[in-house]
Amino acid sequence: MACCGDGGSSKTDFYAAVNSAGAYTLPLVLCVINNGWAISVPRKAQTGAQTLAQKGLAGGLHCLQVDGNDLVAVLEAMRRATARARSGEGGSVIEFLTYRLHDHTTADDARRYRSEEEVKAAWEKEPFLRLRKFLVDQTLWDDAQEQAWVEECGKRVDAEINAYLETPVQPVETMFDYLYADMPADLRAQRDAAIALEGRA
Repeated sequence: MACCGDGGSSKTDFYAAVNSAGAYTLPLVLCVINNGWAISVPRKAQTGAQTLAQKGLAGGLHCLQVDGNDLVAVLEAMRRATARARSGEGGSVIEFLTYRLHDHTTADDARRYRSEEEVKAAWEKEPFLRLRKFLVDQTLWDDAQEQAWVEECGKRVDAEINAYLETPVQPVETMFDYLYADMPADLRAQRDAAIALEGRA
């Protein structure tokens, strides 16, 4: 299984993977997370394809478009695609339709290229809110279970943070020592210089 965004589906290595998977009946599942934006480029401006799933057709792959905000549908699509792959039926391309609710990176300001109304409308389809509503409607989840789960998650997060904070600082040479079986001379010189800067030479 490999995943990429909508922009990644327009790269040459994506098409090479589609072609190879089709030609050799490979058990490949290509997941395209279509959040509507290739960084700041809207999906309609970065490909002429009507859907991103159909990009697999040329390679002879099974193609499927799924509501990526419906976690039950996502699970079922993945179950079917992996079953096909494992049974020798070949590869699949699945396009998961979703939306990027936040900036692309900390250096991005998505307000420059999309409207507040668009983002507000997308929050109405946020996947975890939808899943919670589904589970509550099916009487499989309630506020008491959620509160207990939040508390348990908080304890686990705290435990991991504390374990990290208690990890002793590694000596500077460790960033060199585990790169090569036989360290090149230039890196050995850098290692020695780093140790000397710490005053341990």
